[in-house]
Amino acid sequence: MARYSSANSSGNLFAVLVAFLAVGLFTAIVMWPSGDPIKVVNSDLPDTPLTQALNDPETHKYLTALHRVKPNVAKRLNERADAAIADGAGNNELAALILETYSTAVEEDVKHLVSADVKHFDKMLQMSQRGLSTLSSKAPKYCRPASYLQYTHMEPQEIANEMSSLFGYGSEAYNWVLRFNVVTLEAIESGRDNPQKYQRLNSGDQMALQKTMMKMMNNPQVARLMQLQGRSEEEQKRAAMTMNFCGLGSDLLAAVNGLPADTKSRLLGELQHQARSGDFERVLSTVQSRI
Repeated sequence: MARYSSANSSGNLFAVLVAFLAVGLFTAIVMWPSGDPIKVVNSDLPDTPLTQALNDPETHKYLTALHRVKPNVAKRLNERADAAIADGAGNNELAALILETYSTAVEEDVKHLVSADVKHFDKMLQMSQRGLSTLSSKAPKYCRPASYLQYTHMEPQEIANEMSSLFGYGSEAYNWVLRFNVVTLEAIESGRDNPQKYQRLNSGDQMALQKTMMKMMNNPQVARLMQLQGRSEEEQKRAAMTMNFCGLGSDLLAAVNGLPADTKSRLLGELQHQARSGDFERVLSTVQSRI
């Protein structure tokens, strides 16, 4: 059995985990809510045209967290929403504004995220794992890359209509994204206001990760991917297009969730190191460029 003998090996291993997680979260965007209540610290939410138009608990929880943690982002959102409402925007259009507001700002806060209390990391992993599992069983078509080929032949307006049907105001996907964004904002707040310093992976952690990865080798979909090695690029692509990546992502996240608590905290220490060196941002950029 191969041993992980360097910090670079453990860093590369976790880079793979991060990439899988990023792809999983992209797919998970069209899933049902996890059902877990989200605790939001009470904070006065300004009464605005946006809060009046979208007057539901999930939206208000998110806007409250956004106003508390990222007030400048919340201000820009309200300015855009005011203009949209003045132009006659409906609830679905306002919902779209909300969903895209924080989509690009998370990367700016990566150093805060990796300095958050590990409980926030656990919450994000668990919510993602359960959501991917639900999506895999209830709507597996969204888990197969082949399902997204249709968008390459659609007009922009058709794509917008399709996205509206998935992420429209009050939809299950809309509510899930807001729930996850609240968890993310709470993690950013934790890392910013009470940053934690974690140690890097030790030999015991590397052994635990090695055992986890070896166990994943027995996963049917991982085995299928390994069998494709050596095949032509066309064969690999054709096989991958029909695979259920939600199930694979769920299994991977379940394995990470099953790691010892101390190992998970030191995984954050590894991410802190990568964030300082710029490696984490490069991984995110690479994943985002391929989505």
